[in-house]
Amino acid sequence: MGMKHNIHQTPQALAAASPHARREHKDRLFCDLFSDKKNALSLFNAINGTDYTDIDALEIVTLKDVIYLTMHNDLAVCFHSLLGLFEQQSTINPNMPLRGLLYFAREYEGWLAAHEKDIYSKTLIKIPTPQYYILYNGTEKAAERITYRLSDAFSVPTEGYEWTAHMLNINPGCNPELLAQCEPLRGYVTLISLIRQEQAEGKQLTEAVRKAIDTCIRQGILKDYLIKHEAEVTAMILTEYNEKLREKTLHEEGLEQGREEGREEGYLQMALNAVRHLMSGMDMSAEDAMNFLEFSEAEKEKCRKLL
Repeated sequence: MGMKHNIHQTPQALAAASPHARREHKDRLFCDLFSDKKNALSLFNAINGTDYTDIDALEIVTLKDVIYLTMHNDLAVCFHSLLGLFEQQSTINPNMPLRGLLYFAREYEGWLAAHEKDIYSKTLIKIPTPQYYILYNGTEKAAERITYRLSDAFSVPTEGYEWTAHMLNINPGCNPELLAQCEPLRGYVTLISLIRQEQAEGKQLTEAVRKAIDTCIRQGILKDYLIKHEAEVTAMILTEYNEKLREKTLHEEGLEQGREEGREEGYLQMALNAVRHLMSGMDMSAEDAMNFLEFSEAEKEKCRKLL
């Protein structure tokens, strides 16, 4: 996976990394784990209740860098005339059907081009059947299974148009049959759960990740994967944490809204509040905090003067 990362990297150190570098960190832990076709087939079988073994027939067709959707594009596979999208989410979002609709539109565009199909022909084109599953492992309580429908978002109720997204809760104690049928998914859930337990006991994130990985390796959970990719796994988890913290800070301080509305004076005050929040709460320097929030050079200069 390229250059090794320092497994003892702190959130502050990650914050100091360039915004460009953070945005190009494409792999999240879930994405990386299931980019292995063997693991992807295991997940496909567990969700569909099948026992396929013809791994060479499975094609991973995950779209890369779909930035304009502002969504995670975790795993998409084309297999036995099915086009499956599987996403890991730590938040509950009722807009997933709309996001999936946009995502699948891009997938089908690529499929049509690859198979040289003409949608203006008089012959009905047979396309892979879509299936869309969200694997939820957030901390907010949720039912084991939830079906979201695009029609729920229609301003005017109508029939005949539908798109669904099925959310499966994969937190410990939920959907045990699914986890039992997919060892990589069960291992992923166990690792995340152990990290949360270590944090709940007061450990800093970096230490919590290290201890959770050590426990998994000792217990034979994702052992080969974690031994081979321990540094990368740590870096991916810390990067995800960094991104979530940044989004939370931006939201709480109203920075995004201030940027959109162009309220210069009010925006600068919110920006200062966000920087001070990170300086006090995360023990960051002012420069690290501004890099973390991805301020432009002009924004940094104004904040420096006011600080």
